[in-house]
Amino acid sequence: MIHGLPNGWGALGRLHLLWDWTNGCIAVTNEEMREIWSLVPDGTPITIRGHDG
Repeated sequence: MIHGLPNGWGALGRLHLLWDWTNGCIAVTNEEMREIWSLVPDGTPITIRGHDG
């Protein structure tokens, strides 16, 4: 799943990158999540790849 920060934690912004708390998900800032929602239609397939593609 791709998601923003938990309710009440939005002020952390990019500090959330300092530790792995997502349990396998992709976490982005709430601002980044709003941008994704505005650009990507519901139901769009998303492929997540590692560094080497």
